[in-house]
Order: sequence, then C-alpha cells, then structure tokens
Amino acid sequence: MQITRQNHLRYMTKITPLLLLLYVFQLYLYKTFAPAHMSSDIGLLLGLGLAFIIVCYHFYDYHHKIICHENYFEVRFDLLRMQEEVLYSNITQVELKKKNDFFGHLIIHLRNGGVFHFHHVDHPEIVQEFIEKKRTKRN
Repeated sequence: MQITRQNHLRYMTKITPLLLLLYVFQLYLYKTFAPAHMSSDIGLLLGLGLAFIIVCYHFYDYHHKIICHENYFEVRFDLLRMQEEVLYSNITQVELKKKNDFFGHLIIHLRNGGVFHFHHVDHPEIVQEFIEKKRTKRN
C-alpha cells in the first residue's frame, strides 16, 4: 500500500486561481498606496513567493513517498536521497490532526520518542486504521 496525496493536488489546483486573484489584489494595493519605487520590487517578490509555494507543494506531493509493507513502513524522498524505515511494532500512537474533506495530517509517535508527520495524506482515517491494525497485530 502506498499513501497518496492526489486529493491535496486537486485541492491546490482548485485554490490556485484564488491565490492568483489575491496576488493581483495585493499588487493593486501596492500600486495604489505604496511609493512608486517600492511597488515593482514588492510585486516581483510576491509573485516569486507565490510561484515558489505552489511549486514546492507540487514537488512535495509528487516526490515524498510513504510505502506500507508487511512489517514496516518506508518514508522516501528520492531526490534528496532520504529514506527511513519504521517497524510497526515501534509505533505507540497514530494521531489524526487537521483533517479536511479528503486529506489530513497524521502524527506517528514512536517508542524512542521520535515523531513522524505525514502531511496532506489522502483518506487519513483509512491510513490511521491500517497502521493501527498492523501495530496491534505485532504487539
């Protein structure tokens, strides 16, 4: 089983036009009320910041992989060569935080005091239930 983030990508696609409208509104306010020499620089910085945020969300959603195996789950970010494996038996609690309609945020607490945060997970209740079953089966 692989934990996906497709619902978050759909949400970002829906919200991007709103973010662009807010960007245009901010540009209008800066052009109207800010000194002329500042408005073009601030507009460029706001535009670059907005583009950076959107690209980072998509980059994270596509390249950060969480794969559940029989005895452990694997967290991978191949582009940065990061990989970590966690045995289900080392998990003490799976906590669901910040749930939206179709995606949410999971916090996994480990016996050694470590914590894993899974952001923008599709159907977090199903993932939480899956990990809880695996965790209790191993204990």
